[in-house]
Amino acid sequence: MVILSKFGESLSELMQEAGLTVKELAQKTSIGPTNIYYYLRAQRLPSVEAAVALADCFGCSVGYLLGLEEERQTKIYKQCPPFSERLDFLIGYFKVTTYKVYTQTNVSKARFFDWKRGKHAPTLDNIIRLSEIFDCSVDFVLGRV
Repeated sequence: MVILSKFGESLSELMQEAGLTVKELAQKTSIGPTNIYYYLRAQRLPSVEAAVALADCFGCSVGYLLGLEEERQTKIYKQCPPFSERLDFLIGYFKVTTYKVYTQTNVSKARFFDWKRGKHAPTLDNIIRLSEIFDCSVDFVLGRV
């Protein structure tokens, strides 16, 4: 998976630039060092929360970490609102139906409505799909920009 390897590469580069070890990054982000090793080795994508914590730590976008954006824009991003609120905003902003969103993300109707009710949050893969459906950045989907 290209995103998986790009994430590991981006994370490694950012850590080198900042002069951070895995242990130091773990302390700064409250992400376990084992998980950081998985990300660096492209063995696992982080949760949305972990991806946001890493992006916040380096002052970059989640999209940049995922290799979806070529240019790193160092800035302070907004705190993510609850995803259920953000999903309602996105559906209204882009004027799409809930049916279109859950069919194009390839998630079950029940899972989609769990997102809407705040019972479950989407995975990072689903956030990427939503950014493709809405033709916007991952960080816009998350409410960081």
